Amino acid sequence: MILEMKQDNKLMKELMLFDRGYPSQELIAELIKMNINFVMRLKNSTFRKKINAANQDQIIQIKYNKRIYDVRIIKFHLESGVEEVLVTNLFDESITLSDFKKLYFMRWGIEIKYDELKNRLEIENFTGTTKIAIEQDFYASIYLSNMIELARKDSDEFVAFQRKDKNNKYEYKTNFNILIGSLKDKLIMMYLEESPRKRNKIYKDIMEKVSRSDIPIRPDRQNSRIKKFARGKYKTNKKRSL
Repeated sequence: MILEMKQDNKLMKELMLFDRGYPSQELIAELIKMNINFVMRLKNSTFRKKINAANQDQIIQIKYNKRIYDVRIIKFHLESGVEEVLVTNLFDESITLSDFKKLYFMRWGIEIKYDELKNRLEIENFTGTTKIAIEQDFYASIYLSNMIELARKDSDEFVAFQRKDKNNKYEYKTNFNILIGSLKDKLIMMYLEESPRKRNKIYKDIMEKVSRSDIPIRPDRQNSRIKKFARGKYKTNKKRSL
């Protein structure tokens, strides 16, 4: 897919960010050969013998198919004390360790979306085993996710308006679980309602209900990673109604 995007000129000045499940000497070599800039998170065991433990910013060499490639290794510690190790082909010294730290954490929004799709909407949980059943469930989950996101934007604006003169310590946002539950109860009813006035009334009621359960946004809050086992996560035809 990366090669196809490159051939279609869809990868010009883009920087690709990869989680720690992706790095391999083969992938790194291919990206360098295609002149694609990247930043990848490494597992603690990756390139361990090559990385100098004392250096936070260093250049190492890796070998693939009898060719040598230079890569830059960036190391820093999270607030939890866990060491984060990144590999990149960006050698510009004006891009500092702090810049890489901020850059990698820009992935967080993507992780939140994955969590929503996989754990809240159970996109991997299918009601059938045929191709059409799987496609139907997949696109229904994506459609619902888009509808939830639109409603969340409206709800966040509603919450901000409700609290604009309250001088709270934190900003507030929509409680995502409450939003999903409210849409589950009202979304179909809203679609089936032919009167625009009544549809708007249903939607407004949802926004008002959700805004009463808003939650504070606590900056720089981090949750520890929980190890999960993928095998047997769902049983066919046991998907929740939403």
